[in-house]
Amino acid sequence: MPVIKRPLLLFAGAIALVTAVTLGGLHLAPDRPWLLCIFMALAFTVIAGGAGRGPALAGIAIGALELAFVLPGDGFAVTDPDDALGLIATITLGLIAAWYVGRRNRQRDALAADLAAAHHAQERTAALLRELSHRLANDLAMLVSSTSLMRQSAATPEAIAALDSVASRIVVLSRVYQRLRIEEAERETVEIGAFLGNLCDDMRQSRFNLRPIALHLEIDECRLPLSQAVILGLITNELLTNIAKHAYPDDRPGTVGVRLRPHPFRPDAMQLSVADDGVGYAPPDGDGARMGQRLIAALASQLGGDIAITRREGQTIATLHFPVAGMR
Repeated sequence: MPVIKRPLLLFAGAIALVTAVTLGGLHLAPDRPWLLCIFMALAFTVIAGGAGRGPALAGIAIGALELAFVLPGDGFAVTDPDDALGLIATITLGLIAAWYVGRRNRQRDALAADLAAAHHAQERTAALLRELSHRLANDLAMLVSSTSLMRQSAATPEAIAALDSVASRIVVLSRVYQRLRIEEAERETVEIGAFLGNLCDDMRQSRFNLRPIALHLEIDECRLPLSQAVILGLITNELLTNIAKHAYPDDRPGTVGVRLRPHPFRPDAMQLSVADDGVGYAPPDGDGARMGQRLIAALASQLGGDIAITRREGQTIATLHFPVAGMR
């Protein structure tokens, strides 16, 4: 059985509707042609809104011929001036409705094309971000390998220690970016609870594994801008690395706590606290030994915040305060 295409059905439906309106108007109000013109104008509007510009023009043409046939006169030369005015007004209204629908459909098609182009551009951007993330991970791994090779050829203990420090910080940076998923990067904000939790899990496995040190987290759920999340991850890793290296010598047991919460006095800021019950904090000697503290201070400055390290009640506590854009 042949399939009738939808456009043909629309044209046929438009013609059938105007014909039905003409016959109905003649049957219900044969002596009131103005009422027939009103019904016909409504039919033109319905056809334009439901079927589109093409069927509307076809309906207007057929409807105009039928009106000219049923109105008194010779074709379009209608004898009654009121009937002639009604015929002209009906055709004009139909043409206006068809024009408006055609204009609306063109705008809709243009908007759909723009949306499709934007969706395609978004998909392309996401693919480029994934590729960039992959290349960044490879580049960071290459830097670590290069630093390890340079360490093997280093001549002095100071050079070896410096290269070890550089390699460890590159590894930290790589770990931070690995935890920033593409979906998070597209939204430009990061769920900081899950992000810092994953980073601390990495530290638990790499730095505190097989040592009698418990690592506890207390992180309030909130979203931070991507740039702030990266710096906050670096600071957290640096603090935990220093604790793992210096706070618990000779496999001493202990507890480390990481806490992130809104600032108690500033509604537009957050507070990060990293506490340990290790041997305590002593100001390091030498430029190389102070590099970690300078790095933490520099990162805190990039956040627009400040960090302080204190010793009280048997604990060493590093407290970072920093503002968060858009936070109330």
